[in-house]
Formats: sequence, C-alpha cells, structure tokens
Amino acid sequence: MKKQISLLTTILLSSVLLFSSCLSSSKLDGFVAGQFNNELPKPDKKKNPDIMVSSSIPFATSDISSSSKKTTNFLPLLIYWQYDYRHTCQLNPAIGVNYFRKNILLLANKGLNQKLNGRQLELSVDEVPSAFSLTDKGRVIYLLLYAIQWHKIYVEPDSKDLVVSYKLLDKGAEMKSGKITVKNVAKNQNIRFFQSWKSAISEFLGEYNLDIAAMAKNFVNSLVQEL
Repeated sequence: MKKQISLLTTILLSSVLLFSSCLSSSKLDGFVAGQFNNELPKPDKKKNPDIMVSSSIPFATSDISSSSKKTTNFLPLLIYWQYDYRHTCQLNPAIGVNYFRKNILLLANKGLNQKLNGRQLELSVDEVPSAFSLTDKGRVIYLLLYAIQWHKIYVEPDSKDLVVSYKLLDKGAEMKSGKITVKNVAKNQNIRFFQSWKSAISEFLGEYNLDIAAMAKNFVNSLVQEL
C-alpha cells in the first residue's frame, strides 16, 4: 500500500511539474500574439454611418498585450488527493470588441437597418469574454489496496457574458436606451490524446472568434425586438 501511494504521488507531482515547466507565461503570451500576427484584428473596412460601436472597457489599442499567470492548488489528504494547475491568459479586450464590431456591421442588413429607418444607433461594449485558462486537474481516491485516479487537461473559456449598452438617436435626440446581456456560449475544450498545448490553444482562439460572432447575432436579435 505504501509503495502504491508513493508511486501515485510521484505520478501526480511529475504531471504537475511537467505541465508547469514546459509552459511559461512569456511563452504562452508570445504564442498567442503570434496567432494574431502580433497585432490586433483590424475592424472591418465596411462602414455604416448609422451605427457606431465603442467600448467602455479600458484597453491598449496598439498591440495584443496578453497577460498570463500560473496558479497551482494541491490538496494531499489521507485517502484523497487532488491538484488543480491553471495557466490563465488575459487577452486584450480590444480583440473581442473588434470581432463584435465586425459582426454587427455584417448583420446590420438582417433586420437592424430596417428598424433604424434612418435613425442612429450607438453601441457600447461594457463587458466581453477576453480570457482563457489551460487547466490540468487530477484526482486520486485511495480505497484499501486500490486507487482510483482521474486526470483531465482542457482549455477553459472566460465565464463573462457579453454586455452591450445601446442608445437610439433621432437627429441627435435620444429616443431609447438600454442594456442587453448575451449569455456566453463558449464551452470547455478538452485536449485530445497527444495534442499539443499550441494546437489546443490555436483551436480555441478560432472558436473564440466564432463564439463572439454567435453572441453578436444573439445581441442583434434581442436588440431588434427592443427597438
């Protein structure tokens, strides 16, 4: 029993050390920036004079400036062991805001422009999902001479929802205002067997773009009903 516990303890500790040592904050930040060619996604060249999209979130407008940090929680008990290693990356919120702006302009012709009917719409993104965590969780339960172990590595998205304030103007006069919250549609993305962390994060960032697009569509649907 003692040998088995010692072996499993070594496996758990080795897993945490391997996961944490191969990935530094600077390495993750550099990889994420490279996925965006080291620059913020540019707003769509397409313009709509009746729709203005801004943001109340403070952020840099010149670079990706992602910021990562590592946290590890390790709980060794008599019959139960667990660890939770998390490497969190905070993206520049301008990425999500620019994705949202681009999709709003693309969706404007699907009912929104008709609702405006020549009036002006001011949108302010107050909150947008802008982070993810590369997470490694392990659990071990000791039952007599046996041990049951779970081990899972996945990319966990930001839990924040999309929150957008709006103002409807007619020749400068405010006609209506409000705030719409769209539930975050992102889900955990399991890392496949033999899949590298780079491949997993690249896939996640692709899904991040699609998730913002889906939330923008849900926002437009809700806005059209309110106007």
